[in-house]
Order: sequence, then structure tokens, then C-alpha cells
Amino acid sequence: MNLSELSITQAKQYTSHFPLLLVGSNSSGKSFAVEAMDPADKARTVVLNWDLKPIGDGSETEFHSLYQAASTSENLDKQIGILTAKGKDLAAEDPKHPALPRLRAQVKELKKLKAQSFFIDDMEAIDKVVNVILDLTFNPDVDRLVTDTLTAMTDFCEAWANHNFDGREVWANYGVAHQRILQAIKEATIFGYKYTYVMAHHDFIPAAQYATTPKQVVKVKGGIMSGNVEAHYNTIVFAHVTEDAKRVFECDNDNSLDTSRTKTVNGRFSFERSSLDDLEQLFAGTKQVVAGELVPKES
Repeated sequence: MNLSELSITQAKQYTSHFPLLLVGSNSSGKSFAVEAMDPADKARTVVLNWDLKPIGDGSETEFHSLYQAASTSENLDKQIGILTAKGKDLAAEDPKHPALPRLRAQVKELKKLKAQSFFIDDMEAIDKVVNVILDLTFNPDVDRLVTDTLTAMTDFCEAWANHNFDGREVWANYGVAHQRILQAIKEATIFGYKYTYVMAHHDFIPAAQYATTPKQVVKVKGGIMSGNVEAHYNTIVFAHVTEDAKRVFECDNDNSLDTSRTKTVNGRFSFERSSLDDLEQLFAGTKQVVAGELVPKES
């Protein structure tokens, strides 16, 4: 749901259910819900792809921006150097060599990847993550931030701390890194009126057992955030696949088997989902749930 045409008051109202934690097992459709958004909404979406999996169709303009994590920039720098040198040799041989356009495109793409990546061996990586979130917070061309996933972000923070610190400083800096990123995500909603989604995993539960199986709290490493992740979110939604292969968004304040919660009037919802926009439409009041389906709300 595009926010660009709304007043500040409306934007604050529409994003008042956020930050939102979207929890589900692998293959529950969390990432696909991002990919399935309308192109106009995806073009106003920033994705922090901690999971390092292909998201979208790969085109440069599909998302406003797409960031990823990596171990080191050394390999990228090496490849950029090799391709640049090869391009110079070919240009000296023939300024119109047929291989030059492809080489230049490869160098451009690698430089873009480097600029939009966070590296474990970069002492300033967490500062850079926070700065990216701060920039989008006040960017009028951005409506939403998607963090995919918290689980992989936790792994990155741990690896970053292990690489750059020693002894007791490792877990202290891991915890601080984790908290700083989550705080920046919350501020993107509070100060920038953005939709902010954080995706997280729980263990696989067979569809036939889903309704009766307790869901554990979101797991993180170390003690500083353990059992406390859910406290950072206004809304917690569970994504799962039913026995008849329907992909569902579900939330119930009275469900003692999970940590879901919502600010909607009736305190619960469950419907077959198409994309993240379903949640935005529901919270904005433009659609409603009828018999397990999200339909336009009658005026």
C-alpha cells in the first residue's frame, strides 16, 4: 500500500501496527509474500537480505534497494581488479572489442553488489547497517523495510563480533549490534512512518499438527536478547501452509500456543494471503476478513 500520497497523519495511522514480526517455518511463504507485492509497492521497498537467497526477478528496478551480507569484500575486489585489467587489455587491442560491453556490465554489477553489502570483516559494518536504515527512514521514496530474516541477521552479528573482537568483548558487541539494528528498525516506523517487517523462523510443524502445536519464542544466540525478541514489535503474525496447501497469515491475541498479537479491533484474524500488502490493507481498514478471505471493505 503506497504511502506517498497520504498526509503525515494518515501515514502515522496506517503504520501504527508496525514494526511487525512475521514468523513461520522454512517454505511458509514469507519471502514470497514480498515478491508477490504489486510492482509499484516493491519499487518503494528496501530489503535487507540477510538470508542471501535470490529475492525477486533480479532486475535493477524491482526494489528500491536490496542489501545483502557477505564474509569479506576481498573476493569482490579481486574479481573487479581482474575484469578491469582484462577490459583494458581488450580495449588496447580493439576499442570496439565485442567482449567489452559484457565486461563493463560485470564490473558495474560487482561494484553495485559491494556498495550494497555488509561484510563480516568490516569493523564498521553495524554502523553501516544502522545508517542505511536511518537513510531510508527519512527517504520520501521508501514506504517499507523488510528484514529477511532475523535468524540470519543474528548469525551475521555473531560472526561479525567473533571476527572483530576477542574474549568477553565478543558477546557484548554481538548483543549491542543486535539491539542497535532492532532499535533502528523501530525508529523507521516511529520517526519515518514506514512499514517495517522483520521475518523470523520457527521449527517446521506439519500442517495437520499446526493448530495444536505450541510455537517457541523466536530464538537468538546469547543472553542479552534471549526470550525478549517479541517485545520489540507491535504486531506478531504467523505464516503457515494449511493441509489444503493454502498459505495463511494468522494472528490471535487469545491463542496461548503462540506469541501472536494484533491491535485490530477483534484481536484476531486468519486469511489466505497473497502478499505483504494484505496486512497493510487490513490494518488500514480498506479490506476485511470474511470467511477466511481478505475482501474489500464495504463503505
